[in-house]
Amino acid sequence: MGLTVTSTGTSVLTWCLLLILPVVVFTDTCEKVKLYVPSVIYSGHLIGKVNLRHCLDSDALSIQSSNPDFLILEDGSIFAQKRISLAGKTWFTIRLLDSATLTEKKIRVKLITKTKTAKSRYARELLRRSKRRWAPLPFSIDEGYIGPFPCFVQQIQSDTQENYTIKYSISGPGVTEEPIGLFSIEPETGNIFYTRRVDREQYPVFKLIGFAKTLDGYSPEIPLNIIIKVEDTNDNPPIFVEESFCIEVPEHTKQGVIIGRVKALDKDEPNTLHTTLRYSIISQTPPSPVMFALHPEAGIITTTSNRLDREIADSYVLIIECRDMPGQRSFLSSTGTVSITVTDVNDNAPTFVQKSYQVEVNENESGMVILCIPITDSDLHDSPNWRAKYYITQGNEKGYFSISTDPKTNNGCIKVEKPLNYEEAKRIQILVGVTNEVDVINFSGVKSSGMSTIPVIIIVKDVDEGPEFIPTVKEIRVRENTPIGTEIYTCQARDPETKSKEGIRFMKQLDMLNWVNVDATTCRITLARILDYETDQSLRHQQNVTIIGVDQSGKTGTGTIIIHLEDVNDNYPNISRADTTICQNGRTYSLVMAEDRDGVPNSAPFIFRIDSSNNPDLQNQFKVERINDTAIYIRADGVPDGDYQIPLIVTDQQGYGQTQIMRIKKCYCPDNINCAGFLDGKKGIFAALGGWAILVMVLSALLFALLLCGLCACLCGAAATKGKKSFPDDSAQQNLIVTNTEAPGADVMDSNFKIPVHVTNAHLSGNAPSVSGGKGQGGQSGSQVIQQTVHTRKSTGQLNTVEDNRGVYTLTSMGGGGGQQLFDANRVNYSDWHSFMHTQLDEKLYMCGQNEEQQHGDDYVLSYNFEGKGSAAGSVGCCSDFRDEDKMDFLNHLEPKFRTLAEVCRKK
Repeated sequence: MGLTVTSTGTSVLTWCLLLILPVVVFTDTCEKVKLYVPSVIYSGHLIGKVNLRHCLDSDALSIQSSNPDFLILEDGSIFAQKRISLAGKTWFTIRLLDSATLTEKKIRVKLITKTKTAKSRYARELLRRSKRRWAPLPFSIDEGYIGPFPCFVQQIQSDTQENYTIKYSISGPGVTEEPIGLFSIEPETGNIFYTRRVDREQYPVFKLIGFAKTLDGYSPEIPLNIIIKVEDTNDNPPIFVEESFCIEVPEHTKQGVIIGRVKALDKDEPNTLHTTLRYSIISQTPPSPVMFALHPEAGIITTTSNRLDREIADSYVLIIECRDMPGQRSFLSSTGTVSITVTDVNDNAPTFVQKSYQVEVNENESGMVILCIPITDSDLHDSPNWRAKYYITQGNEKGYFSISTDPKTNNGCIKVEKPLNYEEAKRIQILVGVTNEVDVINFSGVKSSGMSTIPVIIIVKDVDEGPEFIPTVKEIRVRENTPIGTEIYTCQARDPETKSKEGIRFMKQLDMLNWVNVDATTCRITLARILDYETDQSLRHQQNVTIIGVDQSGKTGTGTIIIHLEDVNDNYPNISRADTTICQNGRTYSLVMAEDRDGVPNSAPFIFRIDSSNNPDLQNQFKVERINDTAIYIRADGVPDGDYQIPLIVTDQQGYGQTQIMRIKKCYCPDNINCAGFLDGKKGIFAALGGWAILVMVLSALLFALLLCGLCACLCGAAATKGKKSFPDDSAQQNLIVTNTEAPGADVMDSNFKIPVHVTNAHLSGNAPSVSGGKGQGGQSGSQVIQQTVHTRKSTGQLNTVEDNRGVYTLTSMGGGGGQQLFDANRVNYSDWHSFMHTQLDEKLYMCGQNEEQQHGDDYVLSYNFEGKGSAAGSVGCCSDFRDEDKMDFLNHLEPKFRTLAEVCRKK
């Protein structure tokens, strides 16, 4: 049989092809996508993302998946709806449909599981021999499972159970650790169960350890790590991080500006649909117009209009919602609040309530507020955008008025600062302007001052006034010594109403020092006394005189005259201080100071010069040295001693001065300040004591000297008759010190060793020095001292010896017995003798070394350095007083170096 096609059949086939053609054209596959995924995909996990707009860009786009296990979002994200195990490759199709144009596109998605790397034959053989059942894949349980329990999880087995009887056990979190008892295992089969519901947010994963042991405890397998993952269930709604979000936005903010952001957190598993959040605005208060938009994914709030006006609505409240599981009906959500405050911008200029103002004020009145002008400003109260600043832009050239802002009402208050004069101006018009503290900004953002102005008319009312002085205050200058009655000024006054001086009487109101007189009819002012600049008692040589003018109606007016007293150069500069002595040594100059009672410029700086017209030699003998504007030094270098009269010319700045005679004496000054005769004059005062007083003083001194000599003789005699002959006793251990030693010996540092017995070359002052060394006070080599030192052991009475130290030689005891005291009862006690004789011996030695004219005596003890041997002759001076009873034989027992000195000291 054959197939016959008629014309009618041909037509029908043609129409069918035409109807099918658009479907074929518009349902083609536009793209193929490959996604590599793990073999197990858990519920809610992101698989990948495809570009839907690349295939079909439409605002009315409908998305469908050929496999209900996969969810496709509007941005092309692909999520797993449930846990999926893949083996090899899996295909599914995404169907895109434009509901407006009925255009359809398809995207083929190929899911490819990750392949394992190929292993060598040897590795495969090892793997073939390994215990596959002892290395299971990770297990998982569903946190949303509600029962029944226990619920099977998975089974672990070991290949060694073919050869052994194996018992299985597990340990770890959920078994032996918290939460204890969650998992259990059948020892014979290795089946693992869980016994109750698990919260993934608290325990997302459990890591257990499995054991396989024989009945006798042998472990043919190593412990097995078992990982049990808790599959997430969408059981936590998103929670906003703040209870209420607070945002501030300036009014007139441009459209599309980001003003804030909201944020929520979801405890469910991250990177799944359970934690994929979408934000939206539920409501706005006030509802209209809509001013804000919320980005659904980022939570960013932006403005949708530039018409935010604080004066219309100063705040908005947005109720926002956050959902998880976007595009699914099984979502969880929560709501939050966003409070938006519209901050003020100075977009309203201040305006006056009225168009003009008029006010009246009496002439001659000042210091009061005459008008307060109100304004309106819609900006924020008590802010720089609302506070007003007022100006008087015109009509106040003479400064009659001022304007200020009342801080409470924001009104502008006009105040009269200077009295107005009806006769000068009966009507004054000023222009008042007002602005804010900051510039005004319009809708387009342009700044301007925004000043508004208003005219104010001030009507001046006429008032009967007293006389007015022209000028009100007058300053005049008067020279000192001006005669009494001299006219210094005639004041000008008039009656404002009559413009005349007629009928006005004048008198003084204030003249504290009575300087002037005032004529009652003419206001002629004359001096009442002669004024002296130098004796003036006024402050700054100035006097204010107040004059009153009284018209016929009794109205008064006052004028002030300020009188300045000027100085006249009527006083010479006079020498106020002058030193009359110039010394050859010490003060070699004379200080001269001058003063002038006149004021500047009739006083200092002064000019000093010596008038040598009559004696030209004065210019060469005396020199003037300037110190400052009022003082000089006069020097007389090389001038012989004597009395001199120096004519000194002293003039002021104007050259006004005179010649003044200075008497100066040049002389020798013992004290570097005064002449010797001046000091003798002082001594003459003491000479006035009288002859009897002097005689008594001389006799007393002589008697005291004789007493000292007698005491010394008694002490020396007692020392010669007592004690042993060979050595001195213990109370007077005699240490002879070499006269040329540089420093005292070590033993003489004690305060007890200070008994001067022989002094040579005493000072001119007569004070015998007590020096325990070879040199005397002041470092003079001629002052040498031989000291007697005592050092006694009080317990045994033994005589101590002093070692040889820096040229100091000692007398060593030759017969001291242990414990025997060598004190002589007839000897004077050392402390008594020292306290009584120390001062007297000093005075006697001083008198011995001086004659009656207070000069060195011709015969006094001289000091000599030790030259190695003694002298045949002893001392033959006036102070030598050696007797037979001195008992100096003990010196024969001294060491050889001391014998020469001993022969000098003993009596020949």
